[in-house]
Amino acid sequence: MKKLLYVLAFIFTATTSMAQLNTQRLLDIGRNALYFEDYVVAIQYFNQVIKVKPYLTDPYLYRAYAKLNLEDYRGSISDCNKALEINPFLPKVYYCRGYAYRQINMLEASTDDFKASLKLEPDNINTTNLLIENLIRQKLLDEALSQCDSFLIKYPRYTETYLLRSQIYLEREDTIKASGDLDTAISISSENDLAHAFRAMLRYEQKKYAESIEDMNDAIRINAFRSDYFGNRAIIRMQTKDLRGAMNDFDTAIEIDNKNASVYFNRGILRSQVGDDNYAIDDFTKCIALDPSNYTAYLQRAYLRSTIGDLKGSVSDFTKVIERYPDFVVAYYGRSEVKKKMRDKLGAERDYYTALNIENEIKSGKRKQKTGKEAEELPTAESRAIVQELNKKQNDRYKSDIRGQVQYKDIDIEPLSNFVIGIPYSDTEIQRKTLFNKQLDDYNKRQGRKLQFCINEKEVDSAMLEEYFKAIDNANNILSKDSLNETALMERAYCLSKVQDYASALKDFDRILPYHPNNVITYFNRGNARLKAIKENNYDNDIPLAEYTMAVSDFMMAAKIDPTFIYAIYNAGYVYMQEKSFQKAIECYNNAINIYPEFAEAYYNRGLIYLFQGDKVKGRADLSKAGELGIHGAYNVIRRYAY
Repeated sequence: MKKLLYVLAFIFTATTSMAQLNTQRLLDIGRNALYFEDYVVAIQYFNQVIKVKPYLTDPYLYRAYAKLNLEDYRGSISDCNKALEINPFLPKVYYCRGYAYRQINMLEASTDDFKASLKLEPDNINTTNLLIENLIRQKLLDEALSQCDSFLIKYPRYTETYLLRSQIYLEREDTIKASGDLDTAISISSENDLAHAFRAMLRYEQKKYAESIEDMNDAIRINAFRSDYFGNRAIIRMQTKDLRGAMNDFDTAIEIDNKNASVYFNRGILRSQVGDDNYAIDDFTKCIALDPSNYTAYLQRAYLRSTIGDLKGSVSDFTKVIERYPDFVVAYYGRSEVKKKMRDKLGAERDYYTALNIENEIKSGKRKQKTGKEAEELPTAESRAIVQELNKKQNDRYKSDIRGQVQYKDIDIEPLSNFVIGIPYSDTEIQRKTLFNKQLDDYNKRQGRKLQFCINEKEVDSAMLEEYFKAIDNANNILSKDSLNETALMERAYCLSKVQDYASALKDFDRILPYHPNNVITYFNRGNARLKAIKENNYDNDIPLAEYTMAVSDFMMAAKIDPTFIYAIYNAGYVYMQEKSFQKAIECYNNAINIYPEFAEAYYNRGLIYLFQGDKVKGRADLSKAGELGIHGAYNVIRRYAY
């Protein structure tokens, strides 16, 4: 008996040690992935550790850090919350959550977290400086100044704190003290590019252009890879009439960062000044594509379009400005002049007198200037195309779609498609598991196949095509002797759909079901064949509702026979999305997620619906979960539309 107990104890200890070793190994691999900026991959490893040991804080913290780098700030905050529920004495978690709050402009919560972190780790320099930056942004200048003074007593040679204190003095319009702190920072560390850049812009404001350029030259000498340094030096050079030098600096700034909206805007201003109108318009167009809320760029482009004779485009730009700023008389006068050129006398007079009335009412005090509705500016199709082109031109460190900061890899915002049965194709290193289905497993065993549920199928090549035709011939031979052989009909129908003979495939599916009404896979495949047939028939985006209804009916019948068949339920939701029956689609995705809480694709599509309906909170939560479960495109949607 003692020997048996000893053996059991040994087995238990060995098993526990192995589990400990495996989770530690997964954690280490995840941390390595973080180090190499493989954030999406890292999250998958931390997910596995959390499943096995949900009481550990480290995987939540590391996953929060990965989400932070993917700009999934709410997701990062959620993970930090979970870590702090387990252990509320973790300064790094407060720091991470404070940083995430800061990025979504929740400065009060961010400041509280930085303070909590400093209570546990009082001398952390990074946390202190971020706290000071928050206090400056919150206009709590006395407290910010006190933090700087206290920190500099302990660390009198820490240059970044002098830079922060100089910003406080500038907020108070005390340029003498601000200049003194910048001088001190440079005397301590003459190779601090940021200190030179700050002092350059202070001297620029003081109209000391020669000294300003000297400082900016030093900043660029120390760090020649900052786009904004070249952009700022270009602005200074414009003041000294060195237009050629300014243009060269703008060009260099764009070579370093071809998505710097402010550089495109300022280069557009310079080009318009030298009469290079068409290229100036091109720069303003790129600026607007990157920053759709830059109404000054719309205004500048409106005037230039009028100059080159693009009157319709000019009116469109002036109108855009007026919609946002309905009391902006300059835009009304500008649009009035363009309408005169278009011989729209009535429209020109209407705009002119509207501007005149607004001016008179403002002067008399009868009218307060107002802005239009605070609407989020979504990029147009043209803007998205421009940004995607800029992405192609930009040298990307990673060729893989899932490495690095994937939220900057622009994708087309479309729902994920329906699941089919086939050979999966994936250009991603993230493999999401598919759930077991007995009927599919039986079919695979009978036919010697390895088919799976997938969205992206491997493209049919010549070898696969030959294989499908052989399988059709074999099925024909069997069916010539036994016309209702279920397996042969299933095989032939499947292969016919793969060679895109959907009409014949549908006939075979129809022959199976009266005799085998519980054949879940046949309902599923018939629903997918109907969807393929819809696309093949090409209804020019005006698809008869009945076509979709039959596909939904098949998927719902499959789910009725097997209530755990999540792929059929998901597909019904996808079809409802195509019909724009969004509430029904949400109900389907809800059901699928209730059955399988890690159904990434369902979270993604449901998140898109919520965003479309204007519910950013729910949309962001679903997309964050989809990204966490391996759909890297979710982070791009979060960055562009969910905040």
